[in-house]
Amino acid sequence: MRDLNIARSGLYFLEALPLTLVSRFITHPELPPPTNEQLQQLWSGILKLHTSDSENVAAGLYPVRALEIENPLRHLRSFFDVLSDGVKVATRMKTQDNKSFTRQASSKTRDLPEYYTRNFHFQTDGYLSQASANRYDHQVDILFSGTTGAMRRQILPLLKAQVDIKGPWLEIACGSGSMTRPVLETFPSTKVTALDLSGPYLKVAQQRLAGHDNVDFVQADAADLPFKDGSFAAVYSTYLFHELPKDVRRQVTAEAFRVLRPGGFLIFADSLQWNDDPGFNWALERFPKVYHEPFYKHYLKDDLGAMMTEVTGQPSEQAHGFLTKMAWLKKPAQA
Repeated sequence: MRDLNIARSGLYFLEALPLTLVSRFITHPELPPPTNEQLQQLWSGILKLHTSDSENVAAGLYPVRALEIENPLRHLRSFFDVLSDGVKVATRMKTQDNKSFTRQASSKTRDLPEYYTRNFHFQTDGYLSQASANRYDHQVDILFSGTTGAMRRQILPLLKAQVDIKGPWLEIACGSGSMTRPVLETFPSTKVTALDLSGPYLKVAQQRLAGHDNVDFVQADAADLPFKDGSFAAVYSTYLFHELPKDVRRQVTAEAFRVLRPGGFLIFADSLQWNDDPGFNWALERFPKVYHEPFYKHYLKDDLGAMMTEVTGQPSEQAHGFLTKMAWLKKPAQA
């Protein structure tokens, strides 16, 4: 399994080369490429991550089916779609155009928060079209050399350790269902509510997870959850907070804690933050220079665990692996 995932990372690294050349020579000629030492450091981190991922499967912390097993023909079609769309992405990068939407996507911006109506990462239609949702996972895996799923799966052992969190769970910002599926595969008896602000991404998630009967889908704003206090035994989210303004991060955290049951478990996973692993600071600094991530620089200094404690008043714990950071806490049980 480890060797297969390493080969998969190698494939995504090769797929990144044409897009990297566009960025290097057309879009960002002033930005020097990573040094050989930095690339070696990244590859060392990838190997360590895949080793840990395989050990978790061997230990029974999650099943093999929680991993990405892609159809080669579908993967090839997806790659050509991403490559074709890369020209549009590069054009927006060059002109710094982050408010460009197709007519269909523009029709979905009504009643959405202002911060959300933009082309995050300069991707076509931002989070407001099914075409964007269909290519999103492939785009992100090209960016992270096929490690995105393994980084997300780091929350599964932490969820597994909470043997007392029986009852419904809430996933905040489920997107196209990339983390929802491994959770459903690992915890097949758990009922999950998958929530996202994007209707098109939710629709794609529903299509991809049609074979699972233990998940419901809700379109709503995580900063104003449509659930009663104490509705869920666990609340989790992956890769949301770096795309939120400071005040919205705190609103989302407060809402997540509100809908959590006494004794419930709250866990967030997101990008590594400044000095979590000083050896990767160069990558964190580089990321928002290339992609449209307007809130990322502030997120880097807004410690995730400290923010959770600030909002909830409860002590939190933190850990990180490769380019991902996790922070979690338990809500006090009622006396």
